[in-house]
Amino acid sequence: MLTVLMATYNGAATLPDVLRAYTALAAPMGGWRLVIADNGSGDDTGAILAAFRGRLPLTTLYVARRGKNAALNAALELVLREGGDGQELLVFTDDDAIPRPGWLRRLQQCAARQPGHALFGGAIVPAWRVPPAPWLLQHTPAGLTWGLTEAGLPDGPIYPGLVWGANMAVRRRIFAEGLRFDDSIGPNGASYAMGGEVNFNLRLAQAGHLAWFCPKACVAHIIRAHQVAEPWVLRRAWLHGRGRFRQQTSASVPRWMLGRFMRDSLGWLAAWLRRDREQVFVRRWELANIAGYCQEAWQGRERRRARILITSYSGELGGMELRMAQEASMLDGAGYHSLLALRRFAGFERWAQLLRARQVRISVYQPPLFIEHWPWRRFNLLRAWLTGAWRLRRYRADLVHVAFCWTAYGASILWQASRCRLPAVISVHNAFPLEPFSAWQKPLLAKAMRCVKGVYAVSPSALEHFMDLYRDMLAPGTRLAVIPNGVDTELFIVSPARRRQAREQLGLPQDALVLGSVARLSPQKRPAALLAMFLRLLPRFPQLYLVLAGTGPLEAALRLQVQAAGVDGKVIFTGYQARIELLMPAFDLHLLLSRNEGFGIATVEAMACGVPAVGTDVPGTRDILHDCAGGLLLPLDDELAACEAVADLLQDGPRRALMALAARQEAEQRYSMPRLERQLRQFYAGLV
Repeated sequence: MLTVLMATYNGAATLPDVLRAYTALAAPMGGWRLVIADNGSGDDTGAILAAFRGRLPLTTLYVARRGKNAALNAALELVLREGGDGQELLVFTDDDAIPRPGWLRRLQQCAARQPGHALFGGAIVPAWRVPPAPWLLQHTPAGLTWGLTEAGLPDGPIYPGLVWGANMAVRRRIFAEGLRFDDSIGPNGASYAMGGEVNFNLRLAQAGHLAWFCPKACVAHIIRAHQVAEPWVLRRAWLHGRGRFRQQTSASVPRWMLGRFMRDSLGWLAAWLRRDREQVFVRRWELANIAGYCQEAWQGRERRRARILITSYSGELGGMELRMAQEASMLDGAGYHSLLALRRFAGFERWAQLLRARQVRISVYQPPLFIEHWPWRRFNLLRAWLTGAWRLRRYRADLVHVAFCWTAYGASILWQASRCRLPAVISVHNAFPLEPFSAWQKPLLAKAMRCVKGVYAVSPSALEHFMDLYRDMLAPGTRLAVIPNGVDTELFIVSPARRRQAREQLGLPQDALVLGSVARLSPQKRPAALLAMFLRLLPRFPQLYLVLAGTGPLEAALRLQVQAAGVDGKVIFTGYQARIELLMPAFDLHLLLSRNEGFGIATVEAMACGVPAVGTDVPGTRDILHDCAGGLLLPLDDELAACEAVADLLQDGPRRALMALAARQEAEQRYSMPRLERQLRQFYAGLV
C-alpha cells in the first residue's frame, strides 16, 4: 500500500480543490491511503476533512504542536506503528498541491524501476490564481519562492536539494531506521527558517541514499493572489536566507557575504537612481536573503547552547555506544549542544551515517592512550602532552562526558580534560572488578579525576564497583546517581501482529517455542553457553528454536558448532538488526547468559515487548531481575540447574503469559524514555 502524508494549517481556502482531485486519482497497485495532520487549524479545515472522510481512504489526526514538520513527524509515528514493507513509499505533499490523476501510479512505477534509490521527486507546476507580472516571474527564483520544479528536468538522478516538499516520496525503511524531519525548520507561524524538506533530503544524501526525479508524476501548486505580490516574494527571500544559514556548518557569516551585501547595496542605490524597477527588485531580493542569513547567524550566537562532548574508549558497537547516542539526542532536546566523538571500530562509518541522518553529531576522536595501554605508554604520554590539549579544545566543549566501559578505559581522555581545565562527568557502564592500579596509573588517574563533577552508573552494582575503585580519588561533593538505560516503550511494544510477521521472516513455525538472545557474540555474553543449553533442551522440546541476533568474534566458531551438531535449521543467526523491536516479539523467552553486565539493555527491551527475560545472576542483570515478576535469574556456575529452570518455563505456558504482562508493566514504570530523560536533566543541571 502507498501512503500519502500531508500537514495542513488553516487550509480551508485550498483543501476542497485538492481533495476533490484526490477522489479522481488512479489507484496504484496495492491501493493507497491519505493521512492528514491538522496542525491546530482555526478555520473550517476540520469540517472540510470530515466531509471528505467518506469519499477518500482518509485518516486524520490533530496535532496541537505548531509547525509543519512537527505535524508530519506525528503522522509518521501513526503510520509506522503499523506493519509494512521497507520498500513501500511514503509520499509527502501539501494542502495546496493538486495531483494529476496518474500521480501515485507514476511514483510507484518509478520507484519499482529504481530499487536502489530511496528519495523520489516529481514535477510541480504552477496553478496561478492570479498570473504574476512577467518581469516578476523572470527575476524570481521559482523553486525557492513557490516550490516549482524547473521545466524540462529529465527523468533521472537528481541533486536531493532540488526535490521539493509538495511532491516527494521516500521509502518507508528510511523512517523505520529513525530519520525524521527537523521540527525547528520549516513553516511554523509568521517567522521561521525555510528549508525543512531540503534539510531532510540533504541528511538523507549524507547517509548515502540516492534521489531520482520522475517528471511524469506531477502536481499543480496553487499560488494565490497575495503570493505574487512583491512584499510577499521579498519576505520569502528573507525566510530562505534564514533557512540557508541552518544548512551551513559554519556558525558565522562568511566574509564574502559581507562583500556581497555591500555590492548589492550599491547596486540597489544605482538602480533606484535610474528608476529601474526590475533591478531594484533583484537587488532587494538578494539583500533580503542576506539579511535573513545574517539574522539567523546573530540569533544563533545569542542563544549559544552549552556544548557537551560525549566520548569514550570504544572498541565495538554495543549497548554503551547506543546509550551514548541516545543521550546525545536527549541532551539536544534538553537545550544542550551535544557531540559524540569516538574511536573508529568495525561498522563505525555505517553507524555514523545513520546517526547523522537522525541529526546526531558524531566525529572521530582517537587520542593517545597511555593509562589504558601498557606498551608505548611513555611515548603516548608525550604525544598527549604535545597534541592532546589542542585535539580536545578544538571541540570547544563546556563539559566532557567520558563513558567508562571497564576499569580505567576512558581515563586518558579524562586526563586531557583535567589538563584543559574542563569539567567532566563519568558514566559507568559495567560492574568493574576490584583490581589494583599500577604505580604508573595511580598518579595519572588521580590527576584525571580532579575535573570530575559527577558520576552516574547504569545500575547500583556498577556504581558500587566504580566507587570501590575510585572513591579516594573523587572530590567531596561529587554528584552521584544511578540512571538505568531506557527503552522506548512506544517503539518496543507487545504486538501479536509483529510476532507473526517476525516468525514468518525468520522462517519459524507460528507454534514453535523460540529462545532468543540479542547480544554481541563475544566471550562476555557467553553465547557458547547458550548454545550448549539449547542443545540440552532440544531433545525434550522438538519444536524449540534458537535465534542469535548480533555479531562478534565468536560467530564463526558458533556456526561451526551448529553444523557439527546437525541443528542448522534450528539455530538462526540474524546478524546485526537495526530494527530489533520488530524481531523480539518472535521470542518466547529472551536469554542473556553474560558473565558480567553493566545493565543489559536487551533485557529491558525484551520486557517492553512482553517477552519474559532470563539472565545469569551477575551484577547488572541482577539489578534488573532480582525482584522482577517478568524475569528469572539463573545461576552462573551451575549449567544443569540453569537448564532445568528454563525447561520449567518452557513447559509452563500460563506462567510465561503472566510473566509477559508483568515484564511490560515494569518496563513502562521503571525504564521508559521520559523517565530516563528526566533523570538526565536532573543530573546535568548546574554542572555545565
